[in-house]
Amino acid sequence: MAKARLLAPWTGVEDRSAIYHVVSRVVGREFLLGRAEKEQFVKYMRLYEAFCGVRVLTYCIMSNHFNILLEVPPASERELSDAALLEKLEGLYSSQHVELVREQLAVLSRSRTPEGREAYQNLRKTYTSRMWDMGLFMKTLKQRFTSWYNKKHGRRGTLWEARYKSVLVENGLAARTMAAYIDLNPVRAGMVKDPKDYRWCGYGEAIAGNTLARNGVLRVISELESDLSNDGWSGARDITRYDWRSVAGRYRLILFDDGVESSGELSGHKRRGFTSAAVKREEKRSGQLSVAEIARCKTRYFIDGAVLGSKQFVEDVVTSLKGSYLPTNRKGNGGRLGGRMKSSNLWSLRKLAENGV
Repeated sequence: MAKARLLAPWTGVEDRSAIYHVVSRVVGREFLLGRAEKEQFVKYMRLYEAFCGVRVLTYCIMSNHFNILLEVPPASERELSDAALLEKLEGLYSSQHVELVREQLAVLSRSRTPEGREAYQNLRKTYTSRMWDMGLFMKTLKQRFTSWYNKKHGRRGTLWEARYKSVLVENGLAARTMAAYIDLNPVRAGMVKDPKDYRWCGYGEAIAGNTLARNGVLRVISELESDLSNDGWSGARDITRYDWRSVAGRYRLILFDDGVESSGELSGHKRRGFTSAAVKREEKRSGQLSVAEIARCKTRYFIDGAVLGSKQFVEDVVTSLKGSYLPTNRKGNGGRLGGRMKSSNLWSLRKLAENGV
């Protein structure tokens, strides 16, 4: 039996959001996702992002897998009005279905009998039970896309390899590092020379002017976290009060610092990325935060590390999960990322071998 997903220990207990890096690969790792498929995936991703009340901070859809940096807020059904619920349903269901739900809610909400009130709550839960949940967001997204893909290509069966992988990511440096790793995927794969030229990643979409993608970048690297949080879950899309040009420049420097080309320490193979000349052309830091010291990061930490963040963050998660997700006699609290990432001061729940695959 598959082990339950590792969720933030404060889920359902504290009024606090959680950030996850989720990855899923095409079965057999075949290159099945072309331009049309990537466009449709992003369409569904944005559709269910709005419905589920989660936030895609950034993402990258490759030819045989996808990465999403996902922020999941605390469940807030009590704050979701009937009008807001119906607005969410309009993105998924036909106008006839939405109108039927509208009429049912109107009738049941006026009921003063216990049976009527229970029926009203059950009707709402039919839809709200799929919100504010990473697992249900991923399940719905993958199933909907599989159905579309199989119909389009005349195939049957699963499209995805095993279960998706997820890593709990600490807000701040770890989240910014993970976002850069995701947006650099097409550069590392040699598909583009600049992530702004890749249509199906958060950074490329943000540069093209998409407000949701820009809000994701702002959320990842801005110091105005509380202000942005107030905008985020209410559905507000106005970013005019933020200096997008400054933030975009800052994030671009992070990408170039993190994406410099290099040779593998063990294999000797060249890792695709930006040339030194290209990096120098982008170097105008103006005192902004740089993640140059955590360039050349190891992919397995971001996929198999389970939890990523500062030492204290990882230790707090371990302590909270002992006796539930983790055994009570667990001795270790993870380990510091080594190699060229040692200076980043990031820790992982799973201490992975330096020469691991």
